[in-house]
Amino acid sequence: MSQLSILQIAKMQEKEREETMSKLFQQLLGMKDEDKIKTLKDLIREMAEKATDEEYLNLCKTNLKLASTLPDDLLKAFIQLRMQASSQLPKDLHDRDMKLLTKALGEIDAQIREKIIRNMPK
Repeated sequence: MSQLSILQIAKMQEKEREETMSKLFQQLLGMKDEDKIKTLKDLIREMAEKATDEEYLNLCKTNLKLASTLPDDLLKAFIQLRMQASSQLPKDLHDRDMKLLTKALGEIDAQIREKIIRNMPK
């Protein structure tokens, strides 16, 4: 997807990480759904295998912030694909991903959290 590994991005300062992730996010949104799921699974797997909890958490927060800028219909579809990608991973990777994503959701700005939660699949 890019010359930078997701781990390198996770280690960046917040502003730089946000700018880099924003570009990746735009690329991701332009893909077909099955390619999005494969890419998301690869990214989650790489983070699960190589990142510390703090790095993973920071990346999740950045991703939630970026996702919250999408219109509701696109955000709903993105969250659905993100959950689908995570659910297709081995149980230990899925469990860690969900744990850290949930923790990140609890630590981000309340307006962002409300928009994400409002658009989660019921």
